[in-house]
Amino acid sequence: MKKASAKRIPKEILDLIREQLARTGYHESVGTGRWSFIHGLQRAVKDFVKNTPSLDPQLSLAYPQGPSEDLLRRAFNLKSPPGATQSLRNLLALFATQNQQDWNALIADRFAEKFKALVDGGDEDSVEQEPIKAIDTNNVDSFAAKVANVLLEKLSKKELDLIKEQIDDEQARTSDTAIDGLYVPSLNDPSKPEFPPRPFYEPRFPASNTFRIDVPGFTNVWLKDESTNPTGTHKARMAWEVLIKAKRYNIKEVSIISSGSAAAAIQHFFNLYKVNTKLKVLMDTRISTNIKESLRQMGCEVYETDLSARSLTGKEIKELTNNKEGVDITYREILDRFNDNYYDWLSYEVLNENPDYCFVPFGTGDLFVNILIIAEREFNNSIYKHDPRFLGDIRKINECNFMGATTRDANSRLDKLFSYYLPSLDDYQFYINSLIQNERIGNLSGILDVDENFVEEAMDIAKNNRFGANHPAWQAWHCSYKCAMKFPKIQKS
Repeated sequence: MKKASAKRIPKEILDLIREQLARTGYHESVGTGRWSFIHGLQRAVKDFVKNTPSLDPQLSLAYPQGPSEDLLRRAFNLKSPPGATQSLRNLLALFATQNQQDWNALIADRFAEKFKALVDGGDEDSVEQEPIKAIDTNNVDSFAAKVANVLLEKLSKKELDLIKEQIDDEQARTSDTAIDGLYVPSLNDPSKPEFPPRPFYEPRFPASNTFRIDVPGFTNVWLKDESTNPTGTHKARMAWEVLIKAKRYNIKEVSIISSGSAAAAIQHFFNLYKVNTKLKVLMDTRISTNIKESLRQMGCEVYETDLSARSLTGKEIKELTNNKEGVDITYREILDRFNDNYYDWLSYEVLNENPDYCFVPFGTGDLFVNILIIAEREFNNSIYKHDPRFLGDIRKINECNFMGATTRDANSRLDKLFSYYLPSLDDYQFYINSLIQNERIGNLSGILDVDENFVEEAMDIAKNNRFGANHPAWQAWHCSYKCAMKFPKIQKS
């Protein structure tokens, strides 16, 4: 038998794949480059394989974790040797058409004349393996082992190492396990929550409370109070995920841009669990010296620069923090690579409230977009099976208007809502618009700029409700609401 012949995937079919990617909820979250979607596509196809019972069994066995990023880069001619094998072409075609058409059927239906030469058929497209009829299909383990052996022989050492990491990570996150002193009860079992983490805290789901607040003219306004988390903010949830990765993969150095909250949360967990990872924090020169000194006393290495001067890449952040052996997590390098959403549990807690309007602090966008990703995922999961953490009504979620609050004023009193640069903002906007167009969320959803004219009123109401006026969730609700009042559909209820 001849080895499988790789073929290029033309732009027209790539466009269909990207359109389906936008519908799945796996947005282009890593960077703003032309090919930044590769990371999200790998996750989306993995999810497609997992949640499509009628998928060709050979494809399920060949790609149990979805195709690797290296294989996808080759498929789109971004890496040598270029091209995609027949099985990968079929998988991507089925993904693009929601399991309706394989590669040949897709070409025949939409590109019969233009890509006739790309149709599979004949000996030139055969795969070097035993014919299916020669395999004892009654013995599934034997069948799977033979398919796996054929595939593994074709992978590079780097691809094998990546697969091993992904498998180890998946196994560790889906079962009761201790990771060098860390206890991670489950990936998504609400009866076995992981946060706030043992043995220093008592895990629970939901991890924080939601309570009604008094707002003049309104009768049904609720605030989710993340101030009860370790270190007092929702950043503690992200910090827990960073701790897990740092311990599991023995990461020597971690860099991050922070105004204080994220860095304090990460270092808190590093100290608590006696991690040797160095946290290197890049801060704006205008940040209070008291905050910088407090972080140094906690154990952070603090570096300063003018963050308003230009947008920084992950590589530049590492250089400015003298990080030679580690990673930058400002743009979620280690977290996205290993397929984690570090606000997934929080997102489910929010969605389970079945809100009509959901006001979220935007900042760099991670939390806001993560909630949308989970909402979209549960819409898709309703076809198969919801995540066990989802206790809400998907019909209510589809009608909910999600509003992210941000500010462009560097001197705003709502400092938790400000960021000098948002490198993924265009991707976020594209994703939000796609959700609205496909009726996954309410049509008033969006990222809104706050108005400083309403800040004093927000502070007074916060004081009257006996919680901090600097609470980011409160800043988000009050000022997003004021900006959204121009929409006639906002009701006082």
